[in-house]
Amino acid sequence: MQLKLAVTLFVFSVLSTLSIPVYAIDESAADLVARGQLHLADITDAINKKYSGQKENYWDIASIAYHDFTGVPQVDVVVGLEGYRDKGGIYNDGKQVVEDAGAGFGYFHKEKDNWKLKQVELVRGKKYDGFEGADLIGLGKDQLVVYSSEDRDKIATVFMMNMSHVLKKVEEIVGKDYGPRVAQDNGKSLMVNFSRALVKDCEACQIYEGLAYHWENHKFVPENNDFLDAVEKYSDPGLDNTVKQAGLTWFENYLSAHPKDFCALADCYELSLSLDLTEEAADFKKKLIQLGMKSDLNLKYCDQWLSDKNRAFQQQYLSELEGKAKNLDNNN
Repeated sequence: MQLKLAVTLFVFSVLSTLSIPVYAIDESAADLVARGQLHLADITDAINKKYSGQKENYWDIASIAYHDFTGVPQVDVVVGLEGYRDKGGIYNDGKQVVEDAGAGFGYFHKEKDNWKLKQVELVRGKKYDGFEGADLIGLGKDQLVVYSSEDRDKIATVFMMNMSHVLKKVEEIVGKDYGPRVAQDNGKSLMVNFSRALVKDCEACQIYEGLAYHWENHKFVPENNDFLDAVEKYSDPGLDNTVKQAGLTWFENYLSAHPKDFCALADCYELSLSLDLTEEAADFKKKLIQLGMKSDLNLKYCDQWLSDKNRAFQQQYLSELEGKAKNLDNNN
């Protein structure tokens, strides 16, 4: 199957209705395609020349947006690319069965009155998850962050404009769970890796807290976060009881300084259950129910969407605990 580049405005309307954050949907930049000012066939040629192993893939334009990489407004446009591979199957009146096959971007720059494709880059990860521009370094103009994923790995690849007017890869930040994203802190943009804050190993039932990265000595350096490190260490369901007990002790010590912390209480409850410590588990459950939604939830760096998602699961978790408690009372 020859490499092809499919562009559809329907993509933009679908993406804009999703319930998760969607990055870099810019109708004014997309109009450049409709007016024939961005020559997307150039992207096809560039991928064929630069990435010879990609010729069996085809590429959709997932998003288009202006970004200020050069300091001059509306002369830089990024086109997000999501790759697919034909799996050879057919369903529903001839539709192809496809699988994710890559992520990347094309960068166009306006020179006089013409838009020229300056470069095409593919990044690691089979699935394209979007892109956005943000000033993460304090230069007064955007860097480019391309989001992708593969299995549980969530990847944010950061590019910076160099003196040769080319976007060069600065760093690849890898996380799991919700993964790395651009976030805001006191009006400034920064990279934050959002990791699960509960030792309960369930992707659909998680609360996410942010681990910030700061630009220091020409690289992104993560903050220290002992709590998230402990969650990572003690969330493996295959741990033996000695390690689980060490985890319970760690979170109990953390609670002595943060007695209303919802996630710490929930982690103590979950580890107590796993260790069959019935009385301890009942005590942590009682504290969780008594505090309810007044318990502390760390929402630093979370945008409104993720804050709402975290609070919704907090409420769900508490409701399940209250239901279990009522069922126990009815059975006695």
